[in-house]
Amino acid sequence: MTSPAPLAGLRILDVSSVLSGPLTTMLLADLGAEVIKVEPPMSPDFTRGTGAVRNEMTGYFYNTNRGKRAIAIDGRHHLGRKILQQLADQSDVIVQNMRPGKASGIGLDPDECMKRNASLIYASISGYGGDGPMAGEPVYDYVIQAVTGMVDAQRDPVTDVLDLTRHFPADKITAHATVEAILAALFARERDPERRGQHVEVSMHEANLAFMWPDAMMQYSIVEEPDDLDLYPAEYYRVYPTIDGAIVVMPLMTPPHGICHAIGRTDLVAAGRFTILDNQNLHEFQDIIAEQVATWTTEHALRTFRDHDVPVGPVIPREELHLHDQAIARSSIPTHADAPTGPIRSPRPAWRMSRTPELINEGAPLFGEHTEKVLTELGYDSTQIAQLREQGVVA
Repeated sequence: MTSPAPLAGLRILDVSSVLSGPLTTMLLADLGAEVIKVEPPMSPDFTRGTGAVRNEMTGYFYNTNRGKRAIAIDGRHHLGRKILQQLADQSDVIVQNMRPGKASGIGLDPDECMKRNASLIYASISGYGGDGPMAGEPVYDYVIQAVTGMVDAQRDPVTDVLDLTRHFPADKITAHATVEAILAALFARERDPERRGQHVEVSMHEANLAFMWPDAMMQYSIVEEPDDLDLYPAEYYRVYPTIDGAIVVMPLMTPPHGICHAIGRTDLVAAGRFTILDNQNLHEFQDIIAEQVATWTTEHALRTFRDHDVPVGPVIPREELHLHDQAIARSSIPTHADAPTGPIRSPRPAWRMSRTPELINEGAPLFGEHTEKVLTELGYDSTQIAQLREQGVVA
């Protein structure tokens, strides 16, 4: 039975590693595409060994490779290159995140691949793009955070200390940008009478510049008349500790009278001191809020602010995210009964579709798990596969 998922019937060849590329292809798998993940026989994906390993599987690998098939092929060997080229010829999309030019070394030069397979969408993810003075530099998430303003945006407004965001946003932002570009290229191919594909290039640098710009760069966008820096709303982001936890509210985004009534300070409304909030009085108003919230439990603070229609949220420890009422109500973080790892939690896709639903894929592949099956589909017999193993071409 054919899956009703929107990308059912499409094949993705994933020759990427770690986070940006694998997350891209996992999202495409969630939309129904078949994804074949390629790893070198002597060099499994870095995420397979990052974090606690349970029966050859980690949470990190699972969360970026759910729903794929995995093969282990040495693209540096001429027979390995031949296999990868055969797979490329049968694929709708290739995704790779090597430094510019490196894919040619494993037989997957974009021009050559598209010459053989004119309908191919070839997606290249790199740090800085294919040209420019930094095109060949090795790049990781933390570098992109630094050069796209993310680290500067994390500057503590009191101490002026700089800091990185303590997860890998630059990689994940790039992955989502790449998915957008691939879907657009697939749509363009459907409109093209000759169903021609194209080369899609996404740089981490440009993806994250675009991500940061709308709000973090609002003060620096108008060239002739720069904004007053004190007007940037996120400068006033603040966490409010409670007796047993913490909450977040944002006075600048909420009518002050609602907050004043919630904290029992109607005198502030009558005095008109905080009718209009700006850089002259906002910090003082936040201090007043903090003083009251510190005497409440988290549950009481949430109930009180909600009763006065003030947007509020609890600070939820990561180990409790799956217990949030909204996550439970919508099955946002299902537990998968995956055999190798035992039960494992992984979030469902962000979208809900009424006619072509997304897939809730369970299971991520073990290293080289589907090598023999994929080679058999390509026409290799058991003797040829055994020879490839003996030569170290496949694992």
